Amino acid sequence: MSQNRLKSRPVKYLFLLSRLLLGAVFIAAGIGKLFHPGEFAGIIYNYQILPDHLVNIAAIILPWLEMLVGLLLLCGCWLPGAIVLADSLLFVFLAALASAAARGIDIGCGCFSVKPTASPNFAWYLSRDLFFLLLGAAVTFQTLKIRSFGKH
Repeated sequence: MSQNRLKSRPVKYLFLLSRLLLGAVFIAAGIGKLFHPGEFAGIIYNYQILPDHLVNIAAIILPWLEMLVGLLLLCGCWLPGAIVLADSLLFVFLAALASAAARGIDIGCGCFSVKPTASPNFAWYLSRDLFFLLLGAAVTFQTLKIRSFGKH
Protein backbone atom coordinates (compact mmCIF):
# COMPACT_ATOMS: atom_id res chain seq x y z
CA MET A 1 0.00 0.00 0.00
CA SER A 2 1.45 3.36 -0.95
CA GLN A 3 2.28 6.10 1.56
CA ASN A 4 -0.32 8.43 -0.03
CA ARG A 5 -3.13 5.92 0.50
CA LEU A 6 -2.14 5.51 4.15
CA LYS A 7 -2.19 9.26 4.67
CA SER A 8 -5.47 9.75 2.86
CA ARG A 9 -7.44 7.09 4.76
CA PRO A 10 -7.37 8.94 8.13
CA VAL A 11 -8.19 12.18 6.33
CA LYS A 12 -11.19 10.53 4.67
CA TYR A 13 -12.44 9.22 8.01
CA LEU A 14 -11.93 12.59 9.67
CA PHE A 15 -13.76 14.28 6.80
CA LEU A 16 -16.65 11.83 7.11
CA LEU A 17 -16.81 12.23 10.89
CA SER A 18 -16.74 16.03 10.61
CA ARG A 19 -19.47 16.04 7.97
CA LEU A 20 -21.67 13.70 10.01
CA LEU A 21 -21.12 15.73 13.19
CA LEU A 22 -22.11 18.96 11.43
CA GLY A 23 -25.15 17.26 9.92
CA ALA A 24 -26.24 16.01 13.34
CA VAL A 25 -25.72 19.46 14.86
CA PHE A 26 -27.91 21.10 12.23
CA ILE A 27 -30.66 18.51 12.63
CA ALA A 28 -30.58 18.80 16.43
CA ALA A 29 -30.74 22.59 16.18
CA GLY A 30 -33.63 22.49 13.73
CA ILE A 31 -35.72 19.99 15.66
CA GLY A 32 -35.32 22.03 18.85
CA LYS A 33 -37.03 25.00 17.20
CA LEU A 34 -39.39 23.38 14.70
CA PHE A 35 -42.23 22.65 17.09
CA HIS A 36 -42.06 26.00 18.92
CA PRO A 37 -42.00 28.71 16.24
CA GLY A 38 -43.57 31.31 18.53
CA GLU A 39 -40.93 30.94 21.21
CA PHE A 40 -38.20 30.84 18.59
CA ALA A 41 -39.57 34.05 17.05
CA GLY A 42 -39.23 35.63 20.49
CA ILE A 43 -35.57 34.61 20.65
CA ILE A 44 -34.91 35.98 17.17
CA TYR A 45 -36.68 39.21 18.12
CA ASN A 46 -34.52 39.57 21.24
CA TYR A 47 -31.37 39.65 19.12
CA GLN A 48 -32.64 42.98 17.73
CA ILE A 49 -31.07 42.35 14.32
CA LEU A 50 -33.97 41.68 11.95
CA PRO A 51 -36.79 44.08 11.17
CA ASP A 52 -40.00 43.08 12.98
CA HIS A 53 -41.74 41.95 9.78
CA LEU A 54 -39.00 39.35 9.09
CA VAL A 55 -38.86 37.77 12.56
CA ASN A 56 -41.79 35.36 12.12
CA ILE A 57 -40.69 34.37 8.63
CA ALA A 58 -37.18 33.60 9.92
CA ALA A 59 -38.62 31.60 12.83
CA ILE A 60 -40.61 29.43 10.43
CA ILE A 61 -37.99 28.97 7.70
CA LEU A 62 -34.77 28.63 9.72
CA PRO A 63 -35.55 25.32 11.50
CA TRP A 64 -36.55 23.69 8.19
CA LEU A 65 -33.43 25.06 6.51
CA GLU A 66 -31.22 23.76 9.32
CA MET A 67 -32.80 20.31 9.09
CA LEU A 68 -32.46 20.23 5.30
CA VAL A 69 -28.79 21.23 5.50
CA GLY A 70 -28.25 18.62 8.20
CA LEU A 71 -29.85 15.88 6.13
CA LEU A 72 -27.82 16.82 3.05
CA LEU A 73 -24.62 16.73 5.08
CA LEU A 74 -25.51 13.38 6.62
CA CYS A 75 -26.33 11.71 3.33
CA GLY A 76 -23.59 13.50 1.36
CA CYS A 77 -26.03 14.79 -1.25
CA TRP A 78 -25.31 18.06 -3.06
CA LEU A 79 -22.35 18.40 -0.73
CA PRO A 80 -20.69 21.53 -2.16
CA GLY A 81 -23.91 23.53 -1.89
CA ALA A 82 -24.87 22.05 1.46
CA ILE A 83 -21.55 22.83 3.09
CA VAL A 84 -21.45 26.37 1.70
CA LEU A 85 -24.95 26.93 3.08
CA ALA A 86 -23.93 25.38 6.41
CA ASP A 87 -20.86 27.61 6.64
CA SER A 88 -22.95 30.66 5.76
CA LEU A 89 -25.48 29.86 8.47
CA LEU A 90 -22.74 29.19 11.01
CA PHE A 91 -21.11 32.53 10.18
CA VAL A 92 -24.43 34.37 10.57
CA PHE A 93 -25.12 32.61 13.89
CA LEU A 94 -21.66 33.48 15.19
CA ALA A 95 -22.02 37.10 14.07
CA ALA A 96 -25.46 37.37 15.72
CA LEU A 97 -24.11 36.02 19.00
CA ALA A 98 -21.08 38.33 18.89
CA SER A 99 -23.33 41.28 18.10
CA ALA A 100 -25.64 40.50 21.03
CA ALA A 101 -22.69 40.08 23.38
CA ALA A 102 -21.08 43.33 22.18
CA ARG A 103 -24.34 45.23 22.69
CA GLY A 104 -24.82 43.74 26.16
CA ILE A 105 -28.04 41.94 25.22
CA ASP A 106 -28.49 39.26 27.88
CA ILE A 107 -30.26 36.43 26.06
CA GLY A 108 -29.85 32.71 25.59
CA CYS A 109 -28.58 31.81 22.14
CA GLY A 110 -31.62 29.76 21.05
CA CYS A 111 -29.31 27.40 19.23
CA PHE A 112 -30.71 24.05 20.33
CA SER A 113 -33.61 25.00 22.54
CA VAL A 114 -36.23 27.70 22.80
CA LYS A 115 -36.23 27.50 26.60
CA PRO A 116 -34.75 30.58 28.24
CA THR A 117 -31.37 30.23 29.93
CA ALA A 118 -30.96 31.62 33.44
CA SER A 119 -27.56 33.14 32.77
CA PRO A 120 -26.31 33.01 29.19
CA ASN A 121 -22.66 32.09 28.82
CA PHE A 122 -21.63 34.00 25.70
CA ALA A 123 -18.03 32.81 25.93
CA TRP A 124 -19.22 29.20 25.69
CA TYR A 125 -21.71 29.96 22.89
CA LEU A 126 -19.12 31.89 20.88
CA SER A 127 -16.37 29.29 21.28
CA ARG A 128 -18.79 26.45 20.42
CA ASP A 129 -20.02 28.25 17.31
CA LEU A 130 -16.46 29.13 16.31
CA PHE A 131 -15.55 25.44 16.62
CA PHE A 132 -18.51 24.50 14.39
CA LEU A 133 -17.49 27.17 11.87
CA LEU A 134 -13.90 25.88 11.78
CA LEU A 135 -15.22 22.34 11.39
CA GLY A 136 -17.40 23.56 8.52
CA ALA A 137 -14.41 25.27 6.93
CA ALA A 138 -12.44 22.03 7.12
CA VAL A 139 -15.29 20.11 5.48
CA THR A 140 -15.54 22.82 2.82
CA PHE A 141 -11.83 22.60 2.10
CA GLN A 142 -11.95 18.82 1.83
CA THR A 143 -15.09 18.96 -0.34
CA LEU A 144 -13.49 21.42 -2.74
CA LYS A 145 -10.28 19.37 -2.77
CA ILE A 146 -12.22 16.23 -3.65
CA ARG A 147 -14.17 18.06 -6.36
CA SER A 148 -11.06 19.62 -7.88
CA PHE A 149 -9.41 16.20 -8.27
CA GLY A 150 -12.57 14.64 -9.68
CA LYS A 151 -12.93 12.07 -6.89
CA HIS A 152 -16.26 11.39 -5.21
